[in-house]
Amino acid sequence: MRTRKEKATGREGGMPMPGARAVVITGCSSGIGRAVAEHLISRDYAVYATARRVDDLGDLAAAGAYVLRVDVADERSMRECVRQVEDRHGAVWGLVNNAGYALTGPVEDIDMGEVRRQFEVNVFGQLTMARLALPAMRSRGEGRIVNVSSVAGRFTFPGGGCYHASKHALTSFSDALRFEVKPFGIYVSTIEPGAVGTRFIDTALELLTRGAAAGEAPEYAPFRRDLAHCYQRVRNAPRRYGVGPPQKVARAVEHALRAPVPRPRYPVGAVAHVSLGLRRLLPQTLFDTLVRSYLPVPRREG
Repeated sequence: MRTRKEKATGREGGMPMPGARAVVITGCSSGIGRAVAEHLISRDYAVYATARRVDDLGDLAAAGAYVLRVDVADERSMRECVRQVEDRHGAVWGLVNNAGYALTGPVEDIDMGEVRRQFEVNVFGQLTMARLALPAMRSRGEGRIVNVSSVAGRFTFPGGGCYHASKHALTSFSDALRFEVKPFGIYVSTIEPGAVGTRFIDTALELLTRGAAAGEAPEYAPFRRDLAHCYQRVRNAPRRYGVGPPQKVARAVEHALRAPVPRPRYPVGAVAHVSLGLRRLLPQTLFDTLVRSYLPVPRREG
């Protein structure tokens, strides 16, 4: 027999019951995705934590999450995830599209295969997850889609063209979806973090170093080194550069899920608010000058 608490929360024996609101989160192996999963588990959602390697999710399973393998570059795994959730709950109630990474380097110098992979993970995977979840959401007449984008979706920094472009694209898709699915009782929100204390910088540095090792366009070698030093400074002194905890992003995601009428966009952190404010207030030429004064740009030698 279920206890009073289990009836109220939709949980039994530490696991969510089929009637609980099912929230699927992509990219839960670390960082923001993991923080969102932990936060929503504590709020008694039926959390489906996903990642490419399920072995990375053992502690989330122990905490009460369902864990599933989802590679957002593999449509078969995404279809299987949505099918399992719908079999148990009837529909995905909330979808948190979080999986992503930053491909860094000069636009001219980045391997096109890497560029395609960036968009496959940061854009097409998120769009596919939404398209798979939407039919059952529409049929039920309710649902939430929360896309974890970035302030990088509103402006672009040198060396970040591919990553920023992917976030611009995700933000645009989110805006279109927001208009298109609201008549069916579905709300779409975009989360726009600034600097967040995750393995994000380590991944960006790894890809930047890999690109430098390829030996392409030696004219950009000093720029790549300067970019790497910039990322390392942020990693070594996070508080100085306004890097915030992923738990702050998790709270914004929960607000987008539970608010009767969620906001279209949720900037998170001081860096996000300051950056967006400056972008709104300053003419483009002045904003460019500000960027050049703080961030490395290529330089012509000799």
